Amino acid sequence: MISKVVAFIALAVAPLAGQDPIDYNTVRLSRVIKAVQIDGPITMDGRLNEDVWAQAQPAKGFTQGGRSAHPGQPASQETEARFLYDSDNLYIGVICYENDVEHMIVNGLKRDFQSNVGDEIGIALDTLNDDRSGFFVSTNPAGAKRDLQISNDSQINQEWDGVWDVRVRVEQDRWIAEFIVPFKTLRFSDAPAQEWGLNMFRKIRRVNEESFWVPLPIRYNMTKVSLAGTLSGLEGIRQGRNLKIKPYTTAGINQVASGTSLKNDFDSDGGVDIKYGLTPSLTLDATYRTDFSQAEVDQDQVNLTRFNLFFPEKRDFFLENSGVFDFGSRGGSSSNLLPFFSRRIGLSDQGTVIPIIGGTRVSGTAGRQEFGFLSMKTKHDGLIPSNNFTVGRVKRNVLNNSFLGVIFTNRDSTIPGDFNRVYGGDAVFQFFNKIDVTGYYLKSATPGVDEDNDARRLSVGYRDNVWSFGGEYEKVADRFNPEVGFIRRDDMSHYAGDFAYNPRVRRIPKIRDITLSTSYDYYAGTTGKIETRTNSQRFNIEFANSAQFSINTNETFERLPEIFTQYAIPLGDYKYRDYSVSFNSDRSRLIGGRISNNWGRFWNGTRSSPGGDITLKPNYHWQIDTTFSRNDIKVESGRYVTTLVGLKILYAFNSRAFLNTFFQYNSERRQLSSNVRFNIIHRPLSDFYVVFNERRDTVTGAVRDRGVIFKFTNLFNF
Repeated sequence: MISKVVAFIALAVAPLAGQDPIDYNTVRLSRVIKAVQIDGPITMDGRLNEDVWAQAQPAKGFTQGGRSAHPGQPASQETEARFLYDSDNLYIGVICYENDVEHMIVNGLKRDFQSNVGDEIGIALDTLNDDRSGFFVSTNPAGAKRDLQISNDSQINQEWDGVWDVRVRVEQDRWIAEFIVPFKTLRFSDAPAQEWGLNMFRKIRRVNEESFWVPLPIRYNMTKVSLAGTLSGLEGIRQGRNLKIKPYTTAGINQVASGTSLKNDFDSDGGVDIKYGLTPSLTLDATYRTDFSQAEVDQDQVNLTRFNLFFPEKRDFFLENSGVFDFGSRGGSSSNLLPFFSRRIGLSDQGTVIPIIGGTRVSGTAGRQEFGFLSMKTKHDGLIPSNNFTVGRVKRNVLNNSFLGVIFTNRDSTIPGDFNRVYGGDAVFQFFNKIDVTGYYLKSATPGVDEDNDARRLSVGYRDNVWSFGGEYEKVADRFNPEVGFIRRDDMSHYAGDFAYNPRVRRIPKIRDITLSTSYDYYAGTTGKIETRTNSQRFNIEFANSAQFSINTNETFERLPEIFTQYAIPLGDYKYRDYSVSFNSDRSRLIGGRISNNWGRFWNGTRSSPGGDITLKPNYHWQIDTTFSRNDIKVESGRYVTTLVGLKILYAFNSRAFLNTFFQYNSERRQLSSNVRFNIIHRPLSDFYVVFNERRDTVTGAVRDRGVIFKFTNLFNF
């Protein structure tokens, strides 16, 4: 059987494209487009009918890449982009020629719409021209807006929202996008004449084609700004005063169960966020009486392990410029350890809100240095004392695409002697755009702890268009304690290796590529004795329409030094194997979804974990998502069944008014939770929210708590 699979793969992928036919560094140097300075007004209507547009040289000649069927070949449809600017704004006009307008795919109207499931045109600007950072704006044929902040030459912050606008017009044989990006939204130097890094991206979803103005290796996307072309001709531009003031006011009522009745609590509040450009590339953010009442609620997770679950940050203030605080790797911090985890500020371990009095953040660049400094103060809340939080991060960019860095975190409360600090350094080196070497060393300081309080990691990896492999060593001492950070698993030494083969399929049109991978993890306690060993294999097929099918096997050895109380598993050695299979359909269709199942041995029993989701998109105004997961655990101590069911409904009235609803049932907590958010963007980055939250007991039907909040914000941009 194995020999037949190997023969099939060999036939399907031959001839292998082991080497790129394009010299990407040479091509990028030839991709230069000039922006034209103008004096007259531009009408934002998606027509590009002012005479000045004809004076600008078009950027064209896009090349297929990414998940396209024919990477390195010219795009199937022509795209032209022109650039104008005046004293205040950059204007970008893009004509997307299309010979089948009726079958374009539009996936939504909401801001930061999902990429890869609809037609899209996007522009990446490396405004500091440092080959590491930048901004990305994009739109679809319905005129929805999507933007990103880029750092570390590949890492993205999807939560960044800038002040810019776009108008889109669809014609018989094309669709046209007209962007306006105020200079005060961007960060750039004060040089009299400037050149910025530039690349552009177009997605034609019905044929699953991605194309780029500057060609990219298929393993990269638009965030790889070090391979961008050049936008020239920018002279005498300024960011202006670069001061943004955003006050807010809230009012609402909260009801909390008290016996058989609900206790009412009326509340109102107000505060302000301020952003000021200290230099063209260094920004000060200040916040007073910080409020996150409009933030999306956490989705429940079921923990089947002995270790901590990770919940992502969703609060705007902490998400903006968050990349500067990432530590230990290029695309984010180690998955096991974060020296700084912003959810430690203003949220308890259970996810309840701890009021924030205020704080400041300074972030940006100065020469080859990147800086991040954060200081926040929380209120006294019940048994939790008031705390001061401080985080400092400095990175020194070295070589072409590498850096050295240091980090410091501190928490101290109003209780004398109650503090925690973490400090250390990291190094990230990349060679030939294929080899990564990363490492860090950290130490914590906690009263009464003077030894066994450090952590370290070293990893080496290689990746090209077909092959990837790597190895890692990590050690976390048993008393290392990052109270402003996150640890999934401590008191251990971890050795890991992985290998993957990911060729393009050349001879079967309906299959885009396949992946064969294996990984090995070995965990030992700080005494050196084995605790966990896992060996995983994965086979994945990606189809031409982006659907995927995968099969996984996992072999696990666990040595329990103490009882696993969640399932009453006694201490001892356990060896078991489990399997999983999943299928993800084409998400651009009217109905898309995923179905999966994980089954096999589990400790001293068995496990079955079916799950999936279905997405229904009748048109680009509606999106309805349902999710389901069930865990049926049978072990010697008994049977444990948990079920999670979720329903999300989004209705976009237009690109500035939205209704979001989220309902989730959790059988383990016997709880039905509801979150309904109505949002009107009454001007750029200025919102009106109405938010309703409720948690209800599914056994008695009683309300545990509920609340309605009204919030109004208004941005003053100077």
